[in-house]
Amino acid sequence: MTHGLGTPEDCMRCLAVLGEPQRLRILRALADGEQTAGELSERLGVRQNTLSHHMRQLREHGLVEVRRHPRDERFTFYRLNGRRLRALSDVLTEWAARAETSWEPSGRRSS
Repeated sequence: MTHGLGTPEDCMRCLAVLGEPQRLRILRALADGEQTAGELSERLGVRQNTLSHHMRQLREHGLVEVRRHPRDERFTFYRLNGRRLRALSDVLTEWAARAETSWEPSGRRSS
């Protein structure tokens, strides 16, 4: 089961995207709420072009949502996609539950 993540491969790709430390820093910063690209760049101490590269990856995998300022298109706001992160969390929770089942000394699962 993929919990709304599409195929198992989609889930694996999301996890691979999260394997990059800078992207995890971005997600952690966005956990505090919606922020502009400029705010994120300053807060994380990264150049805007570097931030843009990582944001593209996060957006393409549905982990971050974007909106433009209604009166000034120069401002882009980013926020976490809570539904997508929850779906990924559900997959990891399922895997953890499977791992917590008892194992026989031979290395096989007990039924």
